[in-house]
Amino acid sequence: MLKSITKSVGLVALAGMTLMSCSKSNPDPAEPTDPTEEVGGNFAIKFSTDNGSFMLPVKDLMSGTISPVGAGTDVTSMFPWEENVIQKGKYFYSIDPNASKFGKYAFENGVLKTIQVIPFTKLTTLYIGWHSWLDDDRLAVGPRNSNEYAIINTKTMTVEANGSITSENDIPKDHSMRIYAFLPQGNKVVLGYCLYNNVTKVSYDVTYTGAVDYPSFKNFKKTGEDNRSAPVGPVRNGYFHKFKENGYTYLQTYTMPALGGGKNMPTGFYRIKDGDDKLDPNYFFNISQYQAGDNQLGVAYLGNGKALLISAHDTKNNVKEWNDWWYAAMWEYLIVDVNSQKVIKKLDFPLVSNSRSAVVVNGKAYIAVNDPKADAIYIWEYNPTTDKLTKGAKVLGGDADTPIIYNLD
Repeated sequence: MLKSITKSVGLVALAGMTLMSCSKSNPDPAEPTDPTEEVGGNFAIKFSTDNGSFMLPVKDLMSGTISPVGAGTDVTSMFPWEENVIQKGKYFYSIDPNASKFGKYAFENGVLKTIQVIPFTKLTTLYIGWHSWLDDDRLAVGPRNSNEYAIINTKTMTVEANGSITSENDIPKDHSMRIYAFLPQGNKVVLGYCLYNNVTKVSYDVTYTGAVDYPSFKNFKKTGEDNRSAPVGPVRNGYFHKFKENGYTYLQTYTMPALGGGKNMPTGFYRIKDGDDKLDPNYFFNISQYQAGDNQLGVAYLGNGKALLISAHDTKNNVKEWNDWWYAAMWEYLIVDVNSQKVIKKLDFPLVSNSRSAVVVNGKAYIAVNDPKADAIYIWEYNPTTDKLTKGAKVLGGDADTPIIYNLD
């Protein structure tokens, strides 16, 4: 069954493993990057340190040394809850659960500045479980394990709608809906959800789909159910889990036990055809069956049906205590193809520590690799066309958590 989790993950989840067919090349050693030269870059990196969290813009991920020391903006108070940070283009958004505020931020002359902060009290709890962009400006958010939603216009910085989605006909008595996926489809929003029994305190390991009218969010109708994996979408906000490909939206399930998923269920991808309101009944890409039952987290979409994931290798033997989920060297990077429904590669890294940190630019992935046996965290470039890994910038100044990379374009 799904479990409710309240512990903060912080910067979660990395990966890597060995496949000799994937070649590596190392650049010549470089001098530390001058922080003043990083101003105005198209990337940003967020560090967690013993003295708080810092963020700085970066031009080049492939050379020199990147460090927040003396250069980064202290974002500890801006972003007090890691999973409540949402980024789109050059803008960052954050919900402060302590102050009940929603803020908008952007870099100016190398410093992350506050654009506007508004009161935000429209949800019962402000620890966000998911977000979805309805258009260029409108952001939908909802709490963990809840049927609530709020719609924020990030251009006007106003809350345009909020409420709860339910149905006397399609939601059984003494049960509640827990939303994990929120997918706009024309004049409808398709929901991926699970049911929670309020009496037995059990969330069923079944993925349900439903639809509501948009923009009214009324007339909820259950459209299907599937017991191959659940939940469809992450329990916590901030995890890559969906992308569009050839007329379908692919949705990754999050069965990782540490994140509240069903411990006996495989990780995989469902898909929904554009304009439809339910899962394709003839499609389920079971990734775990190719990885001896291991579960995976999403990292990034590479294009052409391929996605970069991280896989928790042999957790039965590698997880001895709770923190091992985040710090044990047990993660391996996988590239999967949703068209062929195959795991097509394990990247040539040793088992590494936790991270979900990567960006994709012009088809190339830039990955922050946290190898506990290395002298530092490094950025690595993976080129799917040439099947080549290239070692890039050295990252210093943070703690054991992996810094998060953002693409500001």
